[in-house]
Amino acid sequence: MSAFMWQVAQQRNVMQYGKLEEFVTLVTEMVPELLSSRQRTQLILGLRARLVLELCCSEGTADLLTIQAHLDIIHTLTEKSVHKESHGDELEASDSNFVELVQTLLEDPSEREHFFQVRNFLSRLLYEPFA
Repeated sequence: MSAFMWQVAQQRNVMQYGKLEEFVTLVTEMVPELLSSRQRTQLILGLRARLVLELCCSEGTADLLTIQAHLDIIHTLTEKSVHKESHGDELEASDSNFVELVQTLLEDPSEREHFFQVRNFLSRLLYEPFA
């Protein structure tokens, strides 16, 4: 199981990030001192957010019900963490800003195209030197 999760992370297989999120949740519940609460929250929310962005990537694959289900989970995770952590205001603002971004990407094809062009450029810039 951990070898598969390592492959998912190493290959940046975004469509499997849900499984990676479940794995992180399972491992950090078994070994809570592995990550701080804040690190765990950021990692889990980041994986879920990356998956949502991938689902928004093209108009043809943007399944609104699936995206909304993921946004609901992000919102629920954020609400749970807000009550536990000192950085709750940051989380709430991030949640709100992310939902706004997703709505913009879904509603404005030119904005979506520009966003993903920039994302792809930055991704190449950051990851290709290490490949």
